[in-house]
Amino acid sequence: MLFPDFKNNIVSLSNSLLRYYGVKPFHNTLPVLDRALACGKKNIVFMILDGLGENILCRHLGKQSFLRRHHIGGISSVFPPTTTAATTSFHSGLYPLEHGWLGWMPYFKQINRVVEIFLNKDYYTGEDIGSLKVSDLLPYRTIYEQIIQQNSSVKYHQVFPDFIPGGAKSFAEICKRISDIVAKDNSPKLISAYWIDPDNTQHETGINSQKTKDVLASIDKQLQSLSQELHDTLLIISADHGLIDVDAIFINDYPELVDCLIVPPSLEQRFASFFIHKNKQPFFYQRFNELFGEYFVLLSKQDFLQSGLLGEGPQHKMVNEFIGDFVAIAISNKCISYLEPNGVKQDALIAHHAGLTVEELNVPLILFQAD
Repeated sequence: MLFPDFKNNIVSLSNSLLRYYGVKPFHNTLPVLDRALACGKKNIVFMILDGLGENILCRHLGKQSFLRRHHIGGISSVFPPTTTAATTSFHSGLYPLEHGWLGWMPYFKQINRVVEIFLNKDYYTGEDIGSLKVSDLLPYRTIYEQIIQQNSSVKYHQVFPDFIPGGAKSFAEICKRISDIVAKDNSPKLISAYWIDPDNTQHETGINSQKTKDVLASIDKQLQSLSQELHDTLLIISADHGLIDVDAIFINDYPELVDCLIVPPSLEQRFASFFIHKNKQPFFYQRFNELFGEYFVLLSKQDFLQSGLLGEGPQHKMVNEFIGDFVAIAISNKCISYLEPNGVKQDALIAHHAGLTVEELNVPLILFQAD
């Protein structure tokens, strides 16, 4: 198995920001970013481009593109390399072990449901789960809250898509808002920005599609234009994870495995958590490995938690609840799909993430300094 690089990763990036603003970091920092921050630019823009893996950056953009010209090198995502876990690590400066946001759809035993944690609905039925907001069970303080508490003169701005109230409807609008904020006055500013592509396009069309290439070229062109409008600014660009084109294994086709399940598979399709009837655990372990051992590493709960894959630091109390009796970690291009009786069929995705491949773990660090 591959492991995240715990000395050169997205958590280190966030901890560099903490240290620069005088907040004690939780973990090691990125020396290359520390040096760039030491130049003392008045404005810091930290942008996450969802799904911008090293693989597609180097495959689809030429060396003279904006992103490639300012590409410092690769850094590691966290495990699992998926939006829920990795963006939370960016925003908290913590590893998934510490913040507990392990996947898109954890199983919450309090309500006996597998829940899409960002959307607060049952993953398999599509039902709204009501007044309980499951994300409230996983609170954390953002690095931005800690920074502005330490530095009252710094103005913080969030520039996100329209899944938040008042958010931007396009990447062009993201760039326009950043430009306007930087130009507004002479106060020091910290701006965090996020955009849904190229992740969204890769999910729908694959990592090698023309549409993915076109979207990335458009993002690059708009960033080039943005760079010309910035002044006294350090622009930091990275990604939460990369993606890989996948083939689905439909667990319902294996009734002997389904019969072992207490609840449906949870967390992620490439990092699946299985809660198994106690008397069927030996059979499940043997049969799953017979069928899928070349595609997944199947670990017991104890072995997984002792592996260190989730990172360093104190373990969040919900981690123990989210990890079932076994977890299956993809080391190939396979993912696990499952349909509950009378459930809502999930859209088939051409590319996915959350497994342990180079394509998913390696993300770029891009730095641009405007005078």
